[in-house]
Amino acid sequence: MDLQGTIKSITFHSPQNGFTVLRIMDAESKKVVIVTGTLPALNVGENVKFQGDWGSHPKYGKQFKCTGFELIATSDDSDVVTFLGSGICPGVGPKTAQNIYDIFGESTFDILDNHPDQFLEQKIKGLPKAKAMIFLARWHEVRHSRETMMFLYSHEIVGSVAKKIWMKFGQGTIEKIRENPYILCEEVYGIGFLKADEIAMKVGIPKDSPMRLQEALLYTLQEAAMSEGHTYLPKDNLIGRTLKNLRIDYYDDDSINTLMDLFEDACATGRIRRIDDDCFFPPLFRAEEKIATDLLCRINDQEEFISPEYINRELIDWERDHKFAFDPIQREAITKALSHKVFIITGGPGTGKTTILKGILHLARKMGESILLAAPTGRAAKRMGDCCGEKASTIHRLLEVDPVSRKFVKNSENQLQCKLLIVDEFSMVDTWLASSLLEAVGESTRIVFVGDADQLPSVGPGNVLNDLLRSPKIPSVRLQHIFRQAGDNDIAAKSAQINKGITPSPLDGPNFHFMPFETPEECKSYLQDLIAKGIKSKLDINLIEQMQVLVPMRKGPLGIFELNPFLQSLLNPAAPRHKMQGVEWSNGDRVMQIKNNYEKNVFNGDVGIIWRVDAANKKITVFFDDKTVDYEEDELEELTLAYACTIHKSQGSEYPAVIVVLDSSHSIMLQRNLVYTAITRAKGHVWILSAPGAFNQAVRNSRSNKRFTRLTERLS
Repeated sequence: MDLQGTIKSITFHSPQNGFTVLRIMDAESKKVVIVTGTLPALNVGENVKFQGDWGSHPKYGKQFKCTGFELIATSDDSDVVTFLGSGICPGVGPKTAQNIYDIFGESTFDILDNHPDQFLEQKIKGLPKAKAMIFLARWHEVRHSRETMMFLYSHEIVGSVAKKIWMKFGQGTIEKIRENPYILCEEVYGIGFLKADEIAMKVGIPKDSPMRLQEALLYTLQEAAMSEGHTYLPKDNLIGRTLKNLRIDYYDDDSINTLMDLFEDACATGRIRRIDDDCFFPPLFRAEEKIATDLLCRINDQEEFISPEYINRELIDWERDHKFAFDPIQREAITKALSHKVFIITGGPGTGKTTILKGILHLARKMGESILLAAPTGRAAKRMGDCCGEKASTIHRLLEVDPVSRKFVKNSENQLQCKLLIVDEFSMVDTWLASSLLEAVGESTRIVFVGDADQLPSVGPGNVLNDLLRSPKIPSVRLQHIFRQAGDNDIAAKSAQINKGITPSPLDGPNFHFMPFETPEECKSYLQDLIAKGIKSKLDINLIEQMQVLVPMRKGPLGIFELNPFLQSLLNPAAPRHKMQGVEWSNGDRVMQIKNNYEKNVFNGDVGIIWRVDAANKKITVFFDDKTVDYEEDELEELTLAYACTIHKSQGSEYPAVIVVLDSSHSIMLQRNLVYTAITRAKGHVWILSAPGAFNQAVRNSRSNKRFTRLTERLS
C-alpha cells in the first residue's frame, strides 16, 4: 500500500546503512505518523510517497514500514517554505525562505531548477546577490545529489557506498550507470559484479549484451587478483569462473560461444593480456613484467667487488667489540649482501636475520654508504628501526604518496637516494608494491630483501618473495639453524617443528602454552582468566597495547566480529561507549585502519588507540605511533576494533603476548602456514586455545591455495 505525506521531523538516520525513522504528516488523515525504512538523507518539508505496509513496534507502537519511495513535487506553500528553510542550503532560514516564496510562489522550484537568471535578477530580502549565487549553486548540487541518491537507494545501494558513488561520478552518476552499470564494480570499492549485474538487469541491459559478457571477464580477472592473489588465470579457469559469475549454465552452448568470441575480442584489443593460455589484467601484467625486467638488469649488471679480507677484518672487530661470534652462514650472508645488487635473506624466528642485518649495516656505515630501511607496516618498520639502530619507515611513506593522484611521488623520474636499501617482512609485499618500489630505486643501489618465506603470502596479488627464491638467478640464503634464545624461550623451536608438520611434544613449555576447549563459551572463559591474571603472571605489560588475540576468520562464534566487543568489555570496561556506524567506541580502545587512506596518510593494518570520542560532533580521534588522525562518522567504516584481529592482518607485527584462537568453525582456514604465522607473531609468550582437533588439523594441513604467477618464469 501507499502512504503519502510531508516530512515533519527526522528522528534518526544512519549514514552507514540508510536506516531512517521519520515523522510525517499523512496527506489523507492529516495525522502525524511514524515511517521507518532504508532511505537516503531527506529533509524536513519534503513530500514523499512511501510504499510498504503498517506494522507495530513493541516499544514505539504503530509505524509504517517502508519498502519503496519516490519524491513528490511539493506545492503547498507551507511545505515549500519549510523545505527551503530546513537548512538544505546554508544561510537560508525560515524568514529568507518565506521571502523567496513571497516573490516566486508556486513557481519557486521551477525558477530555481530551470530559470536561475530570473532568480538572480530579483532583490530578495536577506539574500544579497553574492549569497544568492552560493545558494543557487548549492541548490543545484543538492537537487542532483538527491536524484542520484534516490536512484541508488532504489537499487539497494545505500549509506557510505552510495555516497562514494556520488563523490566519484557527481552529477553524471545516473547517466553513467545507465550507460554502463559495470563501471561500479571496476571503480567503486564495495560494489561487486553481482550487484552491478542486478542493476544492469533493472536498467534494461540484455543478458546476452556483449558489454555484460566482456565486463564479466574483466571483473573475474580482477576479483581473482584481489581475493585470491593470482596475477593471471589460465584461460579455461577464467571462462569457468566467468560463467559462474554470469550464472550461465555449462550446457548453454550459444551463450558460451558468444562469451568465447568476446574473450578473443578482449585479447585482440588488449583489454586482456594473453600469453599462451595465461590471461592477465593488463596493469598487473605490466607490474609483474617490471619487477622481472628491473631485477634482471640488476643481476646482469657488473657486481661491485668488495675485498672479502676487508669484510672479514671488519666483522672480527665488530665481534670483539660486542663479545659475539657470527655463525659461518651469517658471515656468508653478510658478505653476499655486500657483493650483489640484489640479495634475499629468508628464515624463521630465531635464525639470526636481525644479527645479519646488524652486520650488514655496520659494514655499510664503515664504507660511508647512505642507507634506507623499510617495511610494509608501521609496526614492522618501528621494530626494524629499534633493532637496527637506524630510522625505518613504511614502504608507502618511503615512496611518498600524493594524496590527490594516489600515486607515488618517488618513481623512475624521482628516485630514492641511497646506496643500500633493506626491506624487511618482504613476504607481505605484493606485486603492485614491489613494482613501484623497484621503479623508485636507482641502478647503483644494492637491495636486500628480508622475510620468512614460510609465512602467509601477501594479501594483495602475487607471491613475490617465494617467486624470487625459486629463481636460481636471484642470490639468496635460507637460514634454518635456530640459535638459543634468552631464557630458553621455546617459541622458535616449536614453530620450526610446526613448519615441518610436526606437532611439538610436549606442547606446553616455558613460553608456548596450549589450552584445549570444548565450546565457544569455555574459550571465552579461558580468555577472561588469561586477561584477568594469566598473562600478568608471566609478563608485566599493557594488555591493550602489547597483547594481541589472533583468529583465522572474521565471522563465526569465535571470529573477530564476536570477540572484539567481548574483549572490549574485559580490557576497557569503565570507558563510556558511543555508538556510531553500528560500533560502540570508547576512549582508549585499540583500533585498526582497514584500508589505505592517502589523504590521512594512514594505511591498511596501521594500529592505534582512540584518543577522543566526540559524540556531540560524531567524530573520533585516533593516535597512531607518531600522529593523531580525525575521523568523521561516515569515515568510521575504515576503522575496526582491534583487540582481536585476523592472522592475515597481524603479518609484520610482533607482540610480547599473543593468544591464538582456533575453532572448528574455522576449519576452512586451518592451514599450517596460517598457524605458523600466528605463533611467530609472539616474542614473549603465546597461548594456543584450540577446539578439539583444530590445532592438529592446522599443523597437518600443508595445502595452501596455489597462486597463479609468472614471475619466476619471467626471471628465466
